[in-house]
Amino acid sequence: MVWESADTVNVPEGALFRRDDGWATFLVSGGRASVRRVKLGHRNGEVAEVVEGLAAGDVVVLHPSDKVVEGAKVVGY
Repeated sequence: MVWESADTVNVPEGALFRRDDGWATFLVSGGRASVRRVKLGHRNGEVAEVVEGLAAGDVVVLHPSDKVVEGAKVVGY
């Protein structure tokens, strides 16, 4: 299946993790990480379309370790 859209928000699948019964990512805002629940659309094994929860230009943590928690300071982004 092929999909294409000009106005999508995409994130690397490595920035996503399971949270309760859905998906989430760590959004970086003000130098701090915060859990952001997201609703996904299409996925291809590399990137996922985010249909709810993020906006274009939002910064997320790629491959967050278990040291990344709500409110953790994020450097080097």
